[in-house]
Amino acid sequence: MKKMTKNQVVVVKHILGETAAPLVEDLGNGKYRFKVDAWCEGETCKGGFFHLRQAIEAKPGKRITNRVNFWPRLRLALHNAGEQPVNIPGGDNPLHYTDQMAVADYSVSGAHYFIIERADIGKYLDSLPLDERGVKHREAIEERKKAEEAEAYRQEHDPKCIAERIGDRLWYAMPGCALTGNTEFNRITLVAKDGSEFSVIYPSWTTDLISGLGCCNVAKVVCSAPEETELQYLDARRAGELDPRQHYRIKKIYSAGWCKYSAYLMPLAGLATEVRHGYRWLAMFDSSDNDGVDPLLIAEAERVILETFDLYDRINKKRLVYEASTKEVHVEYLHNDPQDWSDRSKFNKAPEWSEEEVA
Repeated sequence: MKKMTKNQVVVVKHILGETAAPLVEDLGNGKYRFKVDAWCEGETCKGGFFHLRQAIEAKPGKRITNRVNFWPRLRLALHNAGEQPVNIPGGDNPLHYTDQMAVADYSVSGAHYFIIERADIGKYLDSLPLDERGVKHREAIEERKKAEEAEAYRQEHDPKCIAERIGDRLWYAMPGCALTGNTEFNRITLVAKDGSEFSVIYPSWTTDLISGLGCCNVAKVVCSAPEETELQYLDARRAGELDPRQHYRIKKIYSAGWCKYSAYLMPLAGLATEVRHGYRWLAMFDSSDNDGVDPLLIAEAERVILETFDLYDRINKKRLVYEASTKEVHVEYLHNDPQDWSDRSKFNKAPEWSEEEVA
């Protein structure tokens, strides 16, 4: 492109393009004076152009492009509206601004294009009646939009969807607050608006209490509840410090993937309203039956609390709390250290939690 300034006089020996003609004044004898500053395309010669194929007024701050759009329906709408295409000699793409659109018109011979404002596209399309295919396409779009709106409403109001979102928030917050370490039990507590609580505790299946019994030179401890557990011995490396009075809580589980038995300590019944023996606590939020918990109870909870315990029923000093008012999860820290969480009668006062980290 070559820029020409206002009042500049040039010679055009042969072709003067349709887009260039309105920008120049004919002085006779093949001479032309530019009325405005302009960008031009064509074959140059001494004093001007052999062919001045096209020109566009130079407007400060506006970008020029030569991109062409192939839009059959818009082309038909422009024809119906009586718009006239411009011809670009030599087959070049037309110069236009980025807030305009060049639509190719192949209904006539030569390089013809409609140059329209992008803001007017809807006006032209709305004026063209839809054919049968267009009607079906519009109906399909409307049906899809209705389905999307219905799904968005369901996601916002369905208790199962709300419960699943809460579970996701807690799950993705766990690594950031170091709750994914050596935890043996996970307890979820639902705090209602009236202050009442409902809790469910799950084992994590982290510590296999019989993992090394098939190996040589592995110390063993006698299981104090062989009838309840169907186990005679436990791995001393893992169960050596476990209170023998708690052996009745051990459950023997067959792992099909590993083709062997494992043994895990199940949660203490006094730690929660209900106890589950499966390890997947997310089932309370995203399974088909919410693991036996009413999803409405989860969705209407004012707070949902995730706490963890170790093998000796000691609570982790961090916990995750989902607040229904903000729909966000934050970390709380324990400020008084209970000696035995399983026996609340030993507490002098209730556990104190806050978002302020303990020094």
